[in-house]
Amino acid sequence: MIERRYLLGVDLAKALDFTSFAVIEMVYDGIKGDFMYHLRGLDRIRGVDYPTIVKLIVDAIKNLDSLNKWPNEFSDGPHLCMDASGLGAPIKDYLKQAHALTGPKKLYPVVFTGGERARFDPDTKNYNISKMLMISNFLSLMQHKRFDYAPDLQALPLLEQEIASFKYHLTPGGRTTADAATGQHDDLISAICIPLMIGEWKFRRGKVVPII
Repeated sequence: MIERRYLLGVDLAKALDFTSFAVIEMVYDGIKGDFMYHLRGLDRIRGVDYPTIVKLIVDAIKNLDSLNKWPNEFSDGPHLCMDASGLGAPIKDYLKQAHALTGPKKLYPVVFTGGERARFDPDTKNYNISKMLMISNFLSLMQHKRFDYAPDLQALPLLEQEIASFKYHLTPGGRTTADAATGQHDDLISAICIPLMIGEWKFRRGKVVPII
């Protein structure tokens, strides 16, 4: 039986940044003997209020849920893999009030941290993951040809621009980190990296994943 699910990645806006959305289809490939990640949708917006963002998330979950029916296949979700830092707390509250995630649909809130570690916080229920680790996971999936994207995505040129502008540098504490170059955005990359990391951590059973 083939295992397949949708993961909705959301990177929430901070100040003048964009809120970005990524739809990832995660499916087990019997030939490769591993999971593949297909980027099926990518978009971003800015200048909208909390209720509008919540409505967009709820509508996206409903749309994916209607597509989440494959005969003779195991499926769960769709799951929301969301940036939980900054705006994350009020957005999570709105989503709970809207009863957007019930049954097999789960919320995976992710908080970006420093260093190169990842852990689940049982008190906040957040997944604290370093951006460096998420970027490394993203690059590894591309290198091993386990991540691809639809060539007709309208936001694809923006994504390629973000990838090209990403820089590695040392923090004052001597740690290596990765961020967009000054004046550039990294919201699309983040919206993709969050569900990819959750996919590897929570659903890639029986495989070695880069979690400490």
